[in-house]
Amino acid sequence: MIKRLLFASAVWGALFGIAVAEEDAPDSTDVFETKHYTVLELPQKVWNALIYPLGEFTIYAEHSELPQRVRNWFTNEDRTFGLFPYGQLGGETGTGIGFNTFHTNLFGREKEFSASYIFAAPERQTGQVLYCDPNVKGSSFYWSAQADFLKTDSEDATVNGIYEGSEGALVGAGLAEEDWLHEIQRFDGMVTVGWRPNAHELEDYRQNVYLEGRLGFGREELRGGRGAESSFLVPGQSGRVSLVPGLREEISYVSVGGRVAYDDRDYKEPARELSHPLNYQFPGRVLLLADDRYYSFRDIAYAERGGLLQAEMDLVTGSRDVSFLRIGVEAQRFFRLFWRNRILALRARLDKAHRLGDEGIVPYADMPTLGGGQRLRGYKRGRFRGEGALLLSAEYRYPIWDTWNAYLFWDEGQVFDEFDQVKTGEFRSSFGAGIRVRTEKAFIIGLRVGHSEEEKALIGFSLEQEF
Repeated sequence: MIKRLLFASAVWGALFGIAVAEEDAPDSTDVFETKHYTVLELPQKVWNALIYPLGEFTIYAEHSELPQRVRNWFTNEDRTFGLFPYGQLGGETGTGIGFNTFHTNLFGREKEFSASYIFAAPERQTGQVLYCDPNVKGSSFYWSAQADFLKTDSEDATVNGIYEGSEGALVGAGLAEEDWLHEIQRFDGMVTVGWRPNAHELEDYRQNVYLEGRLGFGREELRGGRGAESSFLVPGQSGRVSLVPGLREEISYVSVGGRVAYDDRDYKEPARELSHPLNYQFPGRVLLLADDRYYSFRDIAYAERGGLLQAEMDLVTGSRDVSFLRIGVEAQRFFRLFWRNRILALRARLDKAHRLGDEGIVPYADMPTLGGGQRLRGYKRGRFRGEGALLLSAEYRYPIWDTWNAYLFWDEGQVFDEFDQVKTGEFRSSFGAGIRVRTEKAFIIGLRVGHSEEEKALIGFSLEQEF
């Protein structure tokens, strides 16, 4: 009997213990939650604090159609004419303000006109005027006339960028600080006549070949900085000290040349049928129905495929022994990586100014340069200068919003006078990251941070996109 009582007690005790354990045990259906560490979460919280207001503003702008409402203040009803306030941060003239205007249907005949002007100070001004007939008498020919004016003594101008980091060599050459900077005043004009097979409404939707001839003229004057008597420079690549060609001389010149290019950036074969309705297209993709086929707009600001091949050449001759041949060759290529919209972009560019004759010179202001927002980012504008320049660039681009994309970049470049001076060990490197904003059809603005051996974190803006 006692044994039976002990057995029953043990059984009931075990059952009761299991019930209590089940009551106290956590619900196994709960999702496991990791521990939170404030210090480790700080970078993410800082990033969210920076991005969240930007995202909220973007959503508000989309819902309220803010960009369209702002554009309406400065354009006419059919959007053929506009007059906008225009500003510049840094650049050739330094920070300034001005205006930008355009007309895309001049005289009611679809002729195009644009003009811009920036004023930073009486000695720092720049402007541009462009007139274009995109389809001469309805044909595939086009012609344009452009004029540019620049007057600046800014220390950040391209003609002065070469002195950055060269103080030791300058002092060794007997130059005072006020002798380092240059002032330039120049006027350039160019008339271009061209032809391409795909014109009119399909021009921005199909691949194209461009054949151009051009005639240019100009006048420039480069002065030793702010009344200085110095006539020296320090080329950024070699560190030598030499005379500045064309310093304190008013030079006039003419040029004749041309360009040939094949452009199929972001070209996609047209389709007779769509896998989804038109209103189901991915953001930023614009379609055109022509010849019973759907064509995709070539988004040059965010190309996902294809590339650009171009070569240009100009013969330049003028006063003060100016005589040289200017050559430029460039290749761009774009590849999809991993997922849609993840892009690898590659670029190679060579510029060379070849002196003609024993007495021919290439003016200092017309030499190829590296450094700035488009070429060898991570170095200041015009940091390197020579009679030749070689640039290699790579970017990884990925979307972060409908028409926003981030990118990582790596640039390699060097300047030289003769081709035999190009050496692997002479390349200068820079890398960094940035964000670009665009519409469905055009680039708007870019922000980047670059790093190089001279600049730990060089921040810059871009209002145009070469690559």
